[in-house]
Amino acid sequence: MIEEFVQTAKEASVIGGQILKEHFKQIRKKDIELKGIKDFVTYVDKQSEKRIREFLLNTYPNHAFLGEEEGKIGNKDSEYTWIVDPLDGTKNYINGFEIFAVSIALAKKNDIIAGAIYIPMLDKLYWTGKNLGAYLNGEKITVSNRTKDYAVIATGFPFRHIEEIDIYLKAFREAMITFSGVRRPGAAAVDLALTAEGVFDGFFEMKLSVWDIAAGYLLVKEAGGIFTNFEEKEILDGNVIAGNKYIYEDLKSIVKKTILQEKK
Repeated sequence: MIEEFVQTAKEASVIGGQILKEHFKQIRKKDIELKGIKDFVTYVDKQSEKRIREFLLNTYPNHAFLGEEEGKIGNKDSEYTWIVDPLDGTKNYINGFEIFAVSIALAKKNDIIAGAIYIPMLDKLYWTGKNLGAYLNGEKITVSNRTKDYAVIATGFPFRHIEEIDIYLKAFREAMITFSGVRRPGAAAVDLALTAEGVFDGFFEMKLSVWDIAAGYLLVKEAGGIFTNFEEKEILDGNVIAGNKYIYEDLKSIVKKTILQEKK
């Protein structure tokens, strides 16, 4: 059954990704709406989510759907909920930067059991299912085995929570000192997919939404990596430490002595 859910997630992510491809570099200023502080949405986000939602709920009419743009709809009493980010990296998309993705995960109650992340402009389709491993375009992937002296870490700035910037920058500084490099592509789903693939060795970010990380959580886990919140619990509360087993402790230590220490 999980294999069937994975196939559906793959197909849905490509449906959304095709819409993103069709409208790429066609966004004008009048097409951009402000959802919140430094938080934008376009008709493309909405159209992608609509098409994905229709496909998923037509396939599984008794399931629930949780999307970034429309919230939770469908059978809200179902034990199955599809968690969808129709365009992760909207600012990248608006500006014509090719790093953005569609992220789709399926939760059974509170357990993520299937997921897919599609990076349209790179034509990279990642998918995973619980106990099935992690894959990129049909090839099995695993996290890296690099240690901190060779590791490159991905991160994201808390742009929706600018009041946290000084705390975050302390963690960023420590990461720059500890690892060989730090990158900020601008889409958490992409960061987690690349961590699962072993391109990045780890990832940390704070105050993300569940649709940003649900598919990436399972992808990293199934690729042999570690994924926790800042308190080392495997829950999707928006604060993420993820990576291979060799650098996870270093990342955890950085978060503990900067972000968590500052919040005491």
